[in-house]
Amino acid sequence: MIKSAFKKRFFLLQILIISLPFILYAFFQFFQQPFSIWNIIIISSFVLLLMFYHNRLLFQNEQLHIDKFNSILTINKKLENINKELQKYNEIRDVMLQISHSIVTIQNINELFQLTVDSAIEVLDKADSASILVQNDSGLFEFKASNGFDLSTLNKVSLSIDEIFANHLDNRYGSNIINNPSEFNRTHMSKKNYDLLQNIDTPNIKSTICTPILIGSELYGFITVDNIHHNEIFNKEDSVIMEYLAGQLSIAIKNVLVFEKTLFLSRYDGLTKVYHRHYFDELYDNIFKRAKRYNEQFCLCIMDLNNLKKINDVHGHIAGDSFITHFANVLQDNIRDSDLLGRFGGDEFVLILLNTSPQDVENKIEKISTQLKENKICFHNQHLDVTFSFGIASFPQDSTEQHGLLQIADSRMYANKKKQKMTR
Repeated sequence: MIKSAFKKRFFLLQILIISLPFILYAFFQFFQQPFSIWNIIIISSFVLLLMFYHNRLLFQNEQLHIDKFNSILTINKKLENINKELQKYNEIRDVMLQISHSIVTIQNINELFQLTVDSAIEVLDKADSASILVQNDSGLFEFKASNGFDLSTLNKVSLSIDEIFANHLDNRYGSNIINNPSEFNRTHMSKKNYDLLQNIDTPNIKSTICTPILIGSELYGFITVDNIHHNEIFNKEDSVIMEYLAGQLSIAIKNVLVFEKTLFLSRYDGLTKVYHRHYFDELYDNIFKRAKRYNEQFCLCIMDLNNLKKINDVHGHIAGDSFITHFANVLQDNIRDSDLLGRFGGDEFVLILLNTSPQDVENKIEKISTQLKENKICFHNQHLDVTFSFGIASFPQDSTEQHGLLQIADSRMYANKKKQKMTR
């Protein structure tokens, strides 16, 4: 706009300079004054020099304005870009703070995984999908959460370490950007896994960021984000964000694992993995109150291993622990999901069987005894028998009192133990 105005003024000035000799000549002719053509040329040349100097100053001034205007435009554009970047960083910061707060408070591992993949999509503008893979006990990586893909299809895929991007890249413990990942999948994956992934839009992925999830120095899994629909591919800045997100996830997983371990130890016996006495008492209290309220029937059976002290004295406490663990495993193999099994003491167990008659319990006990006889414990090349005594009490036939039912079962167990000793 400035250049256009300057050109217009310069054009008018040129017309004035060209017309000046003719205007002066016509002026003197009109008043009949003597005036030679040389006078006109001299005056016009002088005016021309003045105009040229003025025009030069005007041009410099206009050019200065143009340069200032262009500088202002450039600065404004840079400021606009900086403001956009600051706005984006503020959005990322807010999301990251939200993620950090949510991640460290969630105690459900699956909710944690889903929050992480959802957050990755929210933070990265170029991310269209995200997934988390976790290493199982067999060393294979399974999909545990996804945003943008069908998780039911991904659940059919189990990847070996050789089928994962990071195992073929230099930076195995940091984020890696993989362009055209479909070519990698075609080259390194099994046909089964490759065909499954082909059905869920993975061939259209333009670039992927693969970031390891490390618990201490151990590889726990991977989080991946994919660019499918955006023209721009991922960059180093995106990788840094994913490494931060993976670090937050790693902290949260540690918290969840500690919580789950604490919860497990608060409910289960460490040796046998059945309910320990304290938690079993809570469950028994709930079952008894419900049975009394709704007139339900259940049986309570107390079992005690025979000759455990002798086993400990002769073969040591490791052999005794093996006896206890083997007995608990056989019991767990022969009860229903609705039944409750707890460890009351060193070698004493208690079993609650819902909606079961005493005769059904005796049949189950006989089956357990037979299985123990057929599966003896081998310790130091010796095959040792595992036997036990038991006592059964039925609600409400034997007692309608919570503690009384336990006492009846306990006294019958000792009577059974005494009977077994007499028949040996």
